[in-house]
Amino acid sequence: MKERTNKITIYDIAQQLNLSASTVSRALQNNPLINEETRVKVQHAATEMGYVPNWIASSLRKKRSNIIGLIVPRTSMYFQSTAISGIQHEAHKYGFSIVIGQTDETVAMEKELVHTFYSLRVDGLLAVASMFTTNFDHFSPFIKNNIPLVFYDRVPNDFQGYTITGDDFRGGFLATEHLIRQGCKRIAHFSGLLTCNLYQQRLAGYKEALAKYDIPYDEQLVYIHNLTMDAASQAAREVFDKGELPDGMFTANDSSAVAFIQEARKRNVAVPEQIKVVGYSNDLSSRIITPTLTTIEQSGYNMGQKAVETIVQLINQEEGIKVTKNFIFPVELIQRESTTVKKL
Repeated sequence: MKERTNKITIYDIAQQLNLSASTVSRALQNNPLINEETRVKVQHAATEMGYVPNWIASSLRKKRSNIIGLIVPRTSMYFQSTAISGIQHEAHKYGFSIVIGQTDETVAMEKELVHTFYSLRVDGLLAVASMFTTNFDHFSPFIKNNIPLVFYDRVPNDFQGYTITGDDFRGGFLATEHLIRQGCKRIAHFSGLLTCNLYQQRLAGYKEALAKYDIPYDEQLVYIHNLTMDAASQAAREVFDKGELPDGMFTANDSSAVAFIQEARKRNVAVPEQIKVVGYSNDLSSRIITPTLTTIEQSGYNMGQKAVETIVQLINQEEGIKVTKNFIFPVELIQRESTTVKKL
């Protein structure tokens, strides 16, 4: 095994250039007290010698890491990937780096990541709760020590801190109302687990739209599962095996809508002629499935940007800056082929 070499320090660079360690340190930080010639010489030597800053030691000295922790359920989710892109771009603009951890929808991993990020002394934490997170007790190291914590998208029940969410009630209402206006009277709903704020609100919007148009709520038409393709496919089979079919379907994410359309195709049930379908999120899949999917747009990229803007304001604590505590993004319905019957 190759023997590990010692890491290059600012003292090695100082010795190489016959400068003081403090001069080297200032040059590496672009301190204006250091002239341009010295700064360039130091930075060139640092690159040549393979110097890597020790950010942990630096954060201890400055009491600032310029790092924001980010906890998400899965980076592969379309909405989360677009939000992460917005977070990364906005954080860079403010001079912060992002360290990402994913929970795989488990509370145990979420707890582990919270404590890891706290140990790393991040300046703030952005988090999306797992599907099964029912409280926020394990986030207490951040709360008790006044380290900025912002939830976006999914928020634990009764959390009173800073949040960035979409208007999920409105989204559920718009999706259901659209189906009703397209002539649907028997509308089924695929919901996520009701431990999660998103699906509570989307279901509430669905119920409100039914009530507005005097359509009785039927709990037999609501299927609650974890909204994976496999779970949605199983739920779709249950819908078709029951006999009396709905004439409309609202799913709380796009992948469930895609699974439902695929099962309908296997059963020779035409979408939208026999069943009209609305999804949620405006995933890429919504644009490539046949028929293309009517869905709710919830602006993941913009939500990510807003989350960073909020947490940076909390970190910097600038006087005169009022930080919005609970920011709600508007949503809009994108109508496509899955609810539009072509006229002959």
